[in-house]
Amino acid sequence: MKAIIKILKRPYHGLINSGKKIRNLALPTARILLYHRIAESKNDPHLLCASLENFRAQIKFLKENYKIIPLIKLTRDIRKGKVENNSVVITFDDGYADNLYNALPILQELEIPATIFLTAGYIGPEGQNKPFYWDENTAPEDRGKPMSPDEAKRLSNSPLIEIGAHTLTHPKLANLDENRQFQEIIGSKKMLEKILDIPLLGFAYPFGSKGSFTSKTIELVKKAGFHYACANIHERVTEYSDIYALPRFIPRNWNLEEFKKNLEKFI
Repeated sequence: MKAIIKILKRPYHGLINSGKKIRNLALPTARILLYHRIAESKNDPHLLCASLENFRAQIKFLKENYKIIPLIKLTRDIRKGKVENNSVVITFDDGYADNLYNALPILQELEIPATIFLTAGYIGPEGQNKPFYWDENTAPEDRGKPMSPDEAKRLSNSPLIEIGAHTLTHPKLANLDENRQFQEIIGSKKMLEKILDIPLLGFAYPFGSKGSFTSKTIELVKKAGFHYACANIHERVTEYSDIYALPRFIPRNWNLEEFKKNLEKFI
């Protein structure tokens, strides 16, 4: 039975992909990229790292071949119904300290804006010196470190960087009741705004795939006062994209040729 279902799915997915390709020809599209860590790591079990060399090559290629814009500009373009074709947005999730020490210098060198979504509970005072829970079994030399409040402030002071929230503890929101979801969402906003002394407009769902958040989650994000939210759904952005479930694509630790090839698959 499973084999039959698998066979039947092939033409269905083929039709979906064909439809997306036709859409991309008919409508201006943008791409949002999602990074996590920029670091050298021999053991990267969650595939979250891009080396400094590969990250720089990827961003340089994007700068030379696309128009890289701030995420807040893209959200405004969507609301106006005027997405600029072949525009690209750079984002980061979680709040690793290497975003400050390794990613920011490359972004500054190439003059590239980016939005970084921070998991507030690991950034705030109570989370200090704790690894992200998914890194607990990773070897210490390969384990990423969450930012401190001071590091987050230094990052937010860059004119190239917008800071967003990514919940307090990085749960799968769909698994929580409505009250706990709202505590994670509004709590992260309040904590980060207190630490950074700036208003936060954007939110990113932990995991971000379909099923990790619901329509009720989206309503809670709106209720918390966020202007937009990012998911982790591999599609391009159009003027019809949901401003509270913006699709993104995760580049891996690819060299330039691998990056180009995979970027074209991002339909």
